Amino acid sequence: MSIRVHDRLGAIDEARSGAALLGRFVVREGAPGELFMNSLPAHDGMFLVPESAGRWHLLRGSERVEGTFARAQMLDPLDVASIRTVGRSLGELVNQGGTWLDMLDVSPLVPGMSNRAEFQPFEQLLKENVGHLAEVCRKPRTHLRVEVERMAVSRARRFPAQAANYLAAHTEDWERPTLRSVVPKRILATVREDQFDIYENRVAVRLVDHLVVYLRRRVHEVTRLLRVFAEAAGNHLAAAAGSHWRQGRIYKLWGETLDASEAKRKAERTLAQLKHLLFTISGLKDSVLYREVPRRATVGTTLTMTNILSDDAHYQRVAELWLEWARLGQERAVRPRAYFEEMQDLCRSFDSFALLLTLRALDQLGFEPTNLERSLSDREAEVRHGSRVARLSWAMADGAISLHGEGVEPLRIVPLCSSLAALDDEQLRGVLADADAHAGTGTTTVILYPSPSEAAAFEHLAPDLALRLRSLAHEVSKVGRRPVGFLPVSPWDIGSVERMARQLRWVTTAPTFLAYPPMIARPDLPELSRGDTWLEVAGNQLRIVHAPLENDAVPAKRFVDDAAAQLKRLEEERESVSLKLREAVRDRGATGVVNARKKELNAEITDAEKRLEALRRFERDLAKAVGVVDDLLGCPTCNTRADARRDFKSMGQHFSCTCSDCSTTWGTIACGRCSNSIPVLRLHGLAWTTLVGEPGWVDRMLGADVLAVPWVVGTEVGFVCPSCGNCPGDALTAA
Repeated sequence: MSIRVHDRLGAIDEARSGAALLGRFVVREGAPGELFMNSLPAHDGMFLVPESAGRWHLLRGSERVEGTFARAQMLDPLDVASIRTVGRSLGELVNQGGTWLDMLDVSPLVPGMSNRAEFQPFEQLLKENVGHLAEVCRKPRTHLRVEVERMAVSRARRFPAQAANYLAAHTEDWERPTLRSVVPKRILATVREDQFDIYENRVAVRLVDHLVVYLRRRVHEVTRLLRVFAEAAGNHLAAAAGSHWRQGRIYKLWGETLDASEAKRKAERTLAQLKHLLFTISGLKDSVLYREVPRRATVGTTLTMTNILSDDAHYQRVAELWLEWARLGQERAVRPRAYFEEMQDLCRSFDSFALLLTLRALDQLGFEPTNLERSLSDREAEVRHGSRVARLSWAMADGAISLHGEGVEPLRIVPLCSSLAALDDEQLRGVLADADAHAGTGTTTVILYPSPSEAAAFEHLAPDLALRLRSLAHEVSKVGRRPVGFLPVSPWDIGSVERMARQLRWVTTAPTFLAYPPMIARPDLPELSRGDTWLEVAGNQLRIVHAPLENDAVPAKRFVDDAAAQLKRLEEERESVSLKLREAVRDRGATGVVNARKKELNAEITDAEKRLEALRRFERDLAKAVGVVDDLLGCPTCNTRADARRDFKSMGQHFSCTCSDCSTTWGTIACGRCSNSIPVLRLHGLAWTTLVGEPGWVDRMLGADVLAVPWVVGTEVGFVCPSCGNCPGDALTAA
């Protein structure tokens, strides 16, 4: 095959027919010949997207590959609009040379949430004129239609001029004849009927349909906004019961946008008005006019102003509402090329949104760029936090985001702009199997996908699938297998940054915890055997068990300086001996003793050089090891520095540290099954345990303030092992 695509979950491969996921495949240049996607020209780097009917096809020459997109994976129009708005602004900022600080100025939440929560001008106009629309539906204007029908005499009221002649010629309609006349049984009569199906009434009826659709969308939108506002304001159950550190970060993020409490009250008022309007206008579907006008009677978007629409007081308002509705562009038909471009823009925008979340999460964890003025148009940035240095990069080729560096577990972030939670169980299991099969060895992979618009979307999935779609790789690991992690994110989801920070905390913090205690080569220094409490001698190695105090530090620099001075003295002495040797040769004197001394000096200098290099390496390794242990003293939640003597405890291969300010505890423990170390972070108290075990409880209660997943049974707290998946809750329950 000459048509090749890049599967963002794996490698470049040949395109195959079948079902596809939006945002998963990117076309690649293959054999010569122009490539077409959905009958439109395509080039390298374009996403595989569907037509409006849900199908896709790739064509090059005589070769054709086609398939479908599941309709369930397509996003809610509100999500599409918000993702495209945020993504486009970010893409423009990067292309214009924006810096790290410029990106942090962009909010990851829905743009213009405060304005969206307000009663819109069109809705105010609708509220003022809904009575006119109701009056038209109750007492519409009609055209009088007069028809001549043959009917029973008892029903006849008006007769046409030809009624007598018709009766005289049709004896079958006589009841009986008389001497002077006949008594009719049936007769021609005129029937007057009101004709409702006129253009003006069609406008009114179709306007009712359009307004119901519009109001339902707005009710859905404001309901989602209200849910976000309620969580931000702290009135949501999960937000109120969660970690106060998490709440503080949520409030800070929200405070950059607007006042959550005021926005919540505004949204509640707007929602009540919208529901009342929806109830009123939906009731017009039971009116006489709505029933009389056929459902198939359509009206073009462009309104034709008739005499009735121009002169009648009620119909004038109906026309005004129609024109305002048309200006909103709610029913604008999308052409194939425009739909293709919108889908491409949606996929690129979601990639940009994922990058914004990553930068926000790194900033939340305390990482800063080494060069604040560097433009992000280079598509990479170096960040630092303490002794940890990482390089963040993202590629235009596939949109994936990579993080790697010293003391950091390699991470690959893959944004997929597909509503995974809306797929059926069989389709979703296939996606999970493909993702796990393509997971890179030695690299953690997390897939970001849009959060479902309905809060109960995960309840329709099997419990294991619902858990998997909200878990990181280390949270669902099994022995010998590290699967792919999945995180839902959206501009409508205020916890998106927290979820991303949770993933980044793991890859940037867990390696440091698991590296304890750092080991370095032991130099030949008698001073190191004097019993320092912050390091331990283990054969030819030194184990750094906690950060030294200022007066306890090993004077490594002094050792290096002494060794360098000793080497300099030996080199000066060798130069002096070499001079004597040259003089002895010139004077033809004895050179044996001088030669012997020069050879001794050469050997001593070689040893001194080796010693100096070893001491310099020891100085570097010691500084690095001390820096690693020193980083362990920083509280992950409040950033207070713990006391190395009082708060830090070494326990062989494990350690524990407790913050004297907020009482948070962090460190490592041993797994009861596989004996591997588990990096843990535990907040003070048990208030955060109220929702333990419920789907998504880690995000709602702890946010980024977690490493290994805690598990609570009664008053016992354990942690899920990231190596073998052992859950202490199982053992505690069995006991």
